[in-house]
Amino acid sequence: MVLSTFNHIQGNNGSHWNRLMRGANAEKICIVAIDAAKFVNAAMICNVYGDILVKPFEFNAASAGFEKLVKEIEQAREGYGFEEVVVGIETTGHYYEDLVRLCEQEKFIVRIINAATTAKERETVLNYTKTDNVDLMAITQSLLHGRGQTRQEALPLLEQLKTLSRAHRTLIDARSRTVNHIRLYMDHIFREFQGVVETVEGEQVTLKIFWTFDSKSSLYLMRHYPHPSDILELGEEGLRRLSIEQNLKLRDQSIERLIRFARQSVSKSKADLQAELLLLRLKLDELEMETAQVTRVKAEMERVLLQTDGGILLSIPGVGVTTACELTAEIGDLSLFNRPEQLIKMAGTNPIIRQSGGKKATTHHISKQGRADFRAAVYRAGKAMKGQNPAMQKKAEEMKAKGKKMGQIYIALGNRLLRLAFAMMKKKQVYQPESGGKSLQSVIASKLRNKEKQALFFNRYVLT
Repeated sequence: MVLSTFNHIQGNNGSHWNRLMRGANAEKICIVAIDAAKFVNAAMICNVYGDILVKPFEFNAASAGFEKLVKEIEQAREGYGFEEVVVGIETTGHYYEDLVRLCEQEKFIVRIINAATTAKERETVLNYTKTDNVDLMAITQSLLHGRGQTRQEALPLLEQLKTLSRAHRTLIDARSRTVNHIRLYMDHIFREFQGVVETVEGEQVTLKIFWTFDSKSSLYLMRHYPHPSDILELGEEGLRRLSIEQNLKLRDQSIERLIRFARQSVSKSKADLQAELLLLRLKLDELEMETAQVTRVKAEMERVLLQTDGGILLSIPGVGVTTACELTAEIGDLSLFNRPEQLIKMAGTNPIIRQSGGKKATTHHISKQGRADFRAAVYRAGKAMKGQNPAMQKKAEEMKAKGKKMGQIYIALGNRLLRLAFAMMKKKQVYQPESGGKSLQSVIASKLRNKEKQALFFNRYVLT
């Protein structure tokens, strides 16, 4: 029995290229390599044998430049009788995206080449020089070897969700850096504000004033009463009055520790800390702005998420709006996948298997060959699962008992979540909790505070 060419080592994309090259009209395919840049792009036109038909030329990033590219392609089409055009574009920042869209409008087959792939192509021929011409040759060779991913037109909502979720992650990271700066300035102004180590029943324990450093009450005091002298001037009565007036909800324990830690403080006088106090106020302003931006972006993420199949993931305990958005956006069009293992491979969280010479196969670390953003989202999702999903917590304990490290556990739980998400989104079924778990209504109410959005969830994913 004769088997068709291997299921390509690169999966569906490689198999698609195999079928294209094995077609009866393979010689009628025009190969166009494009090296994208911010202002001036470079291109080269070849045939499927790698013969250069049009030498490397430049065209600008504006519409006139693209018209020049199309003109060169059409002239090659007429001159050599090409029937199909395959364009290979290297992923350079975000500059390649408009080229991809314009080429698709011209009905060209677009294959996206990762910059790391072309770098490896240069290494195989021991060519470490990097010029536009060398890059174009590397892109062409990568195309001819079946590298790259066939471009699929992104669904608009999923594209919006990806843009929003990545922007949200950037804002969260920026907010964390701002909080760290605030911690630094408070170390100079009132070191004990973040806690004091004391001996309790023979053991050293860190006693904190506030459980969360950036809580409402903590931020208010840092803005208006940051120095120990300010706290002592207020006193217990003043702190209680302030708590009522500003709705800070200061507990008795917090008030007692604030005063006690202020008396013990070794900070400089307020007069000697004017620079730090100014920078603290600026960082608090920055934090307030970033928090407002995060809130606005998250609200828009919720709105878009509930218009996609990914909103169903909110029914899983431990999967909040951020996790559901990130996973849905990074997965993209689920119709392109036949099994969840393809998602795991796309994320690069699949374990590497080593086997040779009939020896028993062994599993090593994860491949990290997929999308970095997707892989990071899977890791964060696994971490959330361990902390908030009872069923996943049980699996985590089992893995910990077997000696697995915490990072390995997070990845394993993230992969389990991908399999679960794949099944739920394909079958359009909400999560079925174990007996005794929280009701779906309470789970959704804890994640979507807006009543209208709760109604949208049940109308889309439950009632229909």
